[in-house]
Formats: sequence, C-alpha cells, structure tokens
Amino acid sequence: MVRSKFAGTKAGAGVIRRLWPTERDLLREHLLRLDPVTRQQRFGTAVNDAFLENYEATTFGVGGLVYAYVEDGIVRGAAELRGLDDIVAQTGEAAFSVESGWRRRGFGTKLFGRLITASRNRGIRTLYMTCLPENVAMRRLAAKFEADLVGGYADVEGVITTAGPTPFTILDEALDNAAGFATIALSIQKNFWPTTLLARAFGA
Repeated sequence: MVRSKFAGTKAGAGVIRRLWPTERDLLREHLLRLDPVTRQQRFGTAVNDAFLENYEATTFGVGGLVYAYVEDGIVRGAAELRGLDDIVAQTGEAAFSVESGWRRRGFGTKLFGRLITASRNRGIRTLYMTCLPENVAMRRLAAKFEADLVGGYADVEGVITTAGPTPFTILDEALDNAAGFATIALSIQKNFWPTTLLARAFGA
C-alpha cells in the first residue's frame, strides 16, 4: 500500500502546482519543446508536433487533471491523471514528461506525489502507468512509489494501489490549489499593472 506524502510547493527556482484549463497553452508549449527522445519515452513512439497539439486539446477534458513544475511562468515538467470520468472503475492512468534540461532535480517524484494525493481524494484506488523498457528513470520512479512492474517486449506497465482519502490528503490538496490560485493571481496582476503603478499602490 502506498503512503502518499504531499511534497512542499517550492521546487528549485519554480513551483509545483495544478494547471487549469485556461492554462492549456502552457502545457502545449511544454509538450512541443520535448526533444525526440523524450517524446518517444512519454508516448511510447515517435510523435510530431501535430500529434502533440491534438493530444493537448483532449488533456483538460472531462476528468482531466494536470500538475506541473512551473518556472518563470513556463511549464518544464508535467504529470497527467486521466480516467477520472470513470470513477465506478476506480482506476486512473498517470503519465509524466520533464524537459531534458530539468531532469534529475526531483520534480518527477514531487509530481508523482501530487497525483497520488489527487487520486486518493477522488476515489481512484488503482493507478496505471506505462513506459518503455529502456526508460530506467521512469521505472525507478515507479518503484519508489511501490508500483508492481510487469515487463513486456514493447513496454513496462506499473500498477500502484492507493489508499482512500483522509482529512489530511483533502486539506493538502485544498491548500495546494489555494497556493496555485494565489500564484496565478499575482502573475496576472504583474502583467496587468505596470511595475511602477504597483510600487506606488503599495507605497514602495
């Protein structure tokens, strides 16, 4: 059984938070920046820009949930949870992508923790994830969260059993969403109001 621990919001110079449907452009730009090797690792095959743009259009559909590592307003890593529209089955699918220059900084672990907490709070008891056999980093990440790995010729499937929601997991997610909203609001405020006006407003 997995014990989910909600990691701190800060990560490096950026922040890990939930992405909202109004921010779909940030996710699309992240996916388009992925190099060919990372794209193949993420989707299990080579994909072009047109595929990624079509894929992004479905990400925030019914039940879609995305957490991201955002640095200077740019998404450098993303974790997706799909299958939330099929709550009766109590299953979901997790997928991850981190740009090559931002790997090995612990973002994948923090993003995975967020997805597990979100899954628990939504009654999802089983998480599935698939990766290529040569994707050692993803296999290690899955093993860190006690996933049962089943290897095949074309891919490796990880199965993670989660616990149910608790007051603590619900509070964790609520606080994270509140912090994310505050970050977005501050960004919009900075973009809308010139720096000099903000300084005058706050007496700086």
